[in-house]
Amino acid sequence: MSVKTKGINASELKYIAILAMLIDHIAWLFIPTAEAAGQAMHFVGRITAPVMCFFISEGYHYTKNLRRYFTRMCIFAVISHFAYAYCFNGGFLESGTESVIATLTLSLLTVHVVNSEKIIMALKLPIILFIAYFAEQCDWGATLIIFTLTFELARGNRKNQLIAYSASAFIYVMPVIGLLINGHDIFWENIYKFGVFLPVPLLMLYNGEKGGGKYTKWVFYIFYPAHLILLQYLNLRYS
Repeated sequence: MSVKTKGINASELKYIAILAMLIDHIAWLFIPTAEAAGQAMHFVGRITAPVMCFFISEGYHYTKNLRRYFTRMCIFAVISHFAYAYCFNGGFLESGTESVIATLTLSLLTVHVVNSEKIIMALKLPIILFIAYFAEQCDWGATLIIFTLTFELARGNRKNQLIAYSASAFIYVMPVIGLLINGHDIFWENIYKFGVFLPVPLLMLYNGEKGGGKYTKWVFYIFYPAHLILLQYLNLRYS
């Protein structure tokens, strides 16, 4: 009988991220952001995207078939487009911001650009900036490109990864700090953004083990569009 290594494995971290995402999306649809409950739920919800950025970097290096991995991300980005549009843009066929799955797909592409030996160094930054431009049309925007790069460029040293990520997270919340300094009342509706620091202690506990079963990797991809459709259905039915 094998003994579990101390800490949190990848599957457990992803389940925490999924739960945080569910809490966050429930708040967006049912709880006013200005309320304390809404702020608290969105605060917890800031866990998900950075954790998934970390696993985009990890997944790139551990996947046995990068093309299949990227294809899978693209397929679920398309599927999630319709679910996200239904939930947040007003209908399955409505245009607007793309889902976070699209942003994570672009983040994976960015990691590939960084590591590709076929792309000359002089072209890498322009290509990454081009990808970041498209990411701005998606949920979380280019912020997730930056988060993913902090994990990727410091990969191999968890402490350095978390320091780099924390620095990027601080830059992310600087506009909120500016609101406080300038005395804007809207500051109180943006406190939840400080939740981007929550992934730091969680990733400190990551033990490097995969965990889960054969189909665990599919849970996030399936849950994401499914829960958006269900939540919006409940919102429209009972609002």
